[in-house]
Amino acid sequence: MSESKVFYKYKAHELRGELASDSGKLKVSMRRKLFLKKVIANLVMGNYFEMGQLFVDVMRVWNSESDLEIKRMCHQYMCTLMPSNPEQLDMILPLILNDLRSNSEALCIIALRTLTTFNEPSYLQEASQNIKKLIMATNDVSVPLRKTALFSLVKLDQKDHERAMELYYFIIDMLDYGKEDPTILVAAATVIDDIHQRHPDMKPFDITHNICFNLMELLGKINEWDTAKIFDILTVNYVPKSHDEAHQLIEMSVPKLLNLNSSVVLNAMKFIFYVTNYVDSIDEKVLKKLSSSITALLNKPPETQFLVLRNVILLLLAREEPLIKLEPSYFFVEYSDPTYIKDTKLEILYLLADEEHTPHILDELKSQATDIDIQMSKKSIRAIGNLAVKYEHASQYSVDVLLELLEFGVDYISQEVISMLKNVLRKYPNQFSYIVPTVVKYVDSTQDSESKCAMIWIVTNYYKYLERPLDVFRIFSDNFAEETLEVQLILLNSVVKFFCTHQSKETEKLCLKVLKEATEVNDNPDLRDNAYLYWRLLSLSGNPSETMFNNDVVKDIINGELPIIEINTKLDPAVREELELNIGSILSVYLKPVSQVFRGATPKRLPLSDILNVDKSDLSVISDPSSGNFVGIFSGSESSRKSSSPVKKMSDYDKPAENVIPLKDRKKSSLSVSANKLAKKPSMLVRRLTLKKPFSG
Repeated sequence: MSESKVFYKYKAHELRGELASDSGKLKVSMRRKLFLKKVIANLVMGNYFEMGQLFVDVMRVWNSESDLEIKRMCHQYMCTLMPSNPEQLDMILPLILNDLRSNSEALCIIALRTLTTFNEPSYLQEASQNIKKLIMATNDVSVPLRKTALFSLVKLDQKDHERAMELYYFIIDMLDYGKEDPTILVAAATVIDDIHQRHPDMKPFDITHNICFNLMELLGKINEWDTAKIFDILTVNYVPKSHDEAHQLIEMSVPKLLNLNSSVVLNAMKFIFYVTNYVDSIDEKVLKKLSSSITALLNKPPETQFLVLRNVILLLLAREEPLIKLEPSYFFVEYSDPTYIKDTKLEILYLLADEEHTPHILDELKSQATDIDIQMSKKSIRAIGNLAVKYEHASQYSVDVLLELLEFGVDYISQEVISMLKNVLRKYPNQFSYIVPTVVKYVDSTQDSESKCAMIWIVTNYYKYLERPLDVFRIFSDNFAEETLEVQLILLNSVVKFFCTHQSKETEKLCLKVLKEATEVNDNPDLRDNAYLYWRLLSLSGNPSETMFNNDVVKDIINGELPIIEINTKLDPAVREELELNIGSILSVYLKPVSQVFRGATPKRLPLSDILNVDKSDLSVISDPSSGNFVGIFSGSESSRKSSSPVKKMSDYDKPAENVIPLKDRKKSSLSVSANKLAKKPSMLVRRLTLKKPFSG
């Protein structure tokens, strides 16, 4: 029968009639199976009221059939409807127990899951007894059934914590003894961990040395998902007792970085980074393998690649001096990358920028700045501007790149470039004043509020480098009423400031025009208050009887110095610690603490220990003689870090995508910082084959 006839909303009497019919076309068992399929399909579609009337009919089928598929659907019917009538519950329990005692392993598993579904005293009593019997039966019960019994203990704990705790210490002893089947041991550890997570008031799950190494010895005997679970459980729950023990755990975990399963690699990485908090030094080869495992994961499908990239950001933010060393070329944007991959790669490139790699990264950002995707173009330009502010040694080349992009003449590029050049001029007030005349030529390209404000600020503070700065002010003042409040406020401030520093009839006329429009035409209270304040100051300065307020005093009031521009997005140490303990989880995607993602969740913290590295920068790296890329000690010395800037990531990733507009008259860059600089174009995608290094040992 086709699915369209199964997934159709039936009335109870229609299905009851089909079940009772004796047309001879179908055998009785087939008719019952079709009946149950339609019932389950209607439950999926939400037809609960009609299907609830078939309880007695389902019970009859259940009681008279031995077919596994029919019994499975009967169990599913009961678990979905969850009857609360005591009489109905009394009818169901004997059938569940009868299935639980059958010789079919699959049916026993289904029955045990059903038994732990109902929150009734009689059911909980039977569930507790049967779970206890199955868990303690070491030889007579199959591994899948014992594993189901262990996980059923978690469901029992949700309904009756006291009953579940009766088996708690038996399971702990099972883990400590370590002679059970590997699958059973992993399930037992998972159950204990789940119980502790569900009850924060319990004493923390303190894994002993014996249990830890019993679990670690299982890594080569279990499947990938169990392997990932072991690493997740041991993180935070086990504290190494000595540096040697911590090194041993790292050595046992490193081979799993080669696993093809992304979850295994990420969880192994999380465990290794956790254990590094309890070592006094780390081998450079381990760090190389960590870095190589990350680059290997970049060949996964886009969804997995996105998770890996977000975790790369996490690792770069987690410590003042990241342990991993990654080649920026691995994160150059590919032509076929989805937008969310491109976004994340741009942020990683920004984080990887240092004195050595900045020129290559700027070349890549420049190529992305001319992308036809407006969103990507703006973010690339903003990254270039932020790098100029972050690194003084890169400021000159960054400004040259921005000026070259400005020459494209595309409005959205020009606007973003002007906004970034304003930040550069604020950071280096006297170094790049020569660019002001060139920037002001593009005043007609300013369309959004940010670029207009940037242009007004540049003209106000660098008017000495312009022949006719008043012409620029007039362009904005002529449309004063149509401008946004942000532009109106900065224009008001700028014309008053310009009048105070350069008094003439023309500047006075412009100032009065803007003040009148702000007070007489505009009805915004904030703008009007500011305008009246400036007007009052100017009136006092022009009054001979007011000796306290002269023009110099007014200039001092209006020309307040702005603070030095800094891009500081350092994470709080507690947040950095928590994120590092959640590598591979959803928190690594949001890059937020668990309290901001899941309400009531308990954050992870590093357990205190005598060997805990409170200052992570004190971790020393044992250099590999074959490579000189790593510094011996991650300390605050000049040799370990060329820049002390706390800049960590771009800050404009909240802007929505906009319409795509093709670029015209694209020009080639004539700038060059190195003969060996990396170029990244769609026609050169084969570069990845030559630049990527093999997984080194």
